Amino acid sequence: MKKTFAIETSCDDTSVGIISYADGVFSVDQLMAYSQVKDHQQFGGVVPEIAYRLHSEKIVRLIQEVGMDHISAVDSISVTTHPGLGGSLLVGKTAAHMLGAHLQKKVLGVNHIYGHIFSLLLDRNFKELPFPRVILTASGGHNEIYLVEPKEEITNLDDAPSLHNFSITKLGQTLDDAAGECFDKVARMLGWPYPGWARIGEQAMKGQPNEEVSFKRIFLDHDKYEFSFSGMKSQVHHLLDSFEKEWRSLTTQLIFDIAYEFQEAVVEVLGKKLVQAAHEYGAKTIGLVGGVSANDRLFEYTTEFARKRFSAESIEKTEANTVIVQNTFDGQNIPVMRPMKKVYSTDNAAMIGVVGLMDQEE
Repeated sequence: MKKTFAIETSCDDTSVGIISYADGVFSVDQLMAYSQVKDHQQFGGVVPEIAYRLHSEKIVRLIQEVGMDHISAVDSISVTTHPGLGGSLLVGKTAAHMLGAHLQKKVLGVNHIYGHIFSLLLDRNFKELPFPRVILTASGGHNEIYLVEPKEEITNLDDAPSLHNFSITKLGQTLDDAAGECFDKVARMLGWPYPGWARIGEQAMKGQPNEEVSFKRIFLDHDKYEFSFSGMKSQVHHLLDSFEKEWRSLTTQLIFDIAYEFQEAVVEVLGKKLVQAAHEYGAKTIGLVGGVSANDRLFEYTTEFARKRFSAESIEKTEANTVIVQNTFDGQNIPVMRPMKKVYSTDNAAMIGVVGLMDQEE
């Protein structure tokens, strides 16, 4: 069994943990975190200077909660090195290198986006996760579609599969706002606090189709797998402005309806482009990762559209956060999945530990 102590401080979550690998499964032995959401809510988003200060204040306490006796027993230290806020990343890297020097452990730098991509492996058996796969990374700062495939068949799982054995290709990305950022800005327009994706997801459940509320879906047909969401928040702004000019009061139900239509517009674009990529590249798995993957409607819509796109007859729920879409053309099963736990969708140390374990060299 291999173990790593992982540190994630790329944005506004201070997270540490111990992650282990054995027999094809990445497991979380410990996971501690401090969320700065309440500290940033009054500003409507993350303030880098505040994030840096809070990481500096919280990191030592979290390390102490894990316990130096447990940390000294790991094989390596894994830490997020990029991308992210410069000051926040510096706190994590400094702590990692100090621990590495003190404990004489190898320090492994991890790409934050790769952490999200491989967060799907947490608490799942690698042998049951077919490749190639297309994965949507969706959060407040990132919005991309990746194609992930092994360079050669991986059969020996005595050690964690090596990161270097995978080809990771970016198929497309957002040209402006990420989906999560757009959720945050629209939530603020509707009078709800940061973070917006969670609040809009809750309130949209109370909404319904309304002929007065309709938003254009922005597909960027000339850029098949690129995204643009800045126009989405503009559409919401213009709608609210038109109501104000007409001296119309926003009823609670009308606000719910706006949240419903906005969410539908965003998840339709995300889900359709992701499934289209899966179809074009012959993916055997469709994945949703990052903070917005915790949005239940996105998961539900992607599953529904995959069933239509692959001419599927049935959907079988096999475990938490995984469904199987049955392709009637060739009998192929297409898993649509997101991380097993919502905490694995956030910026967390567990996903950083997975990539660290995959990057170890004897």
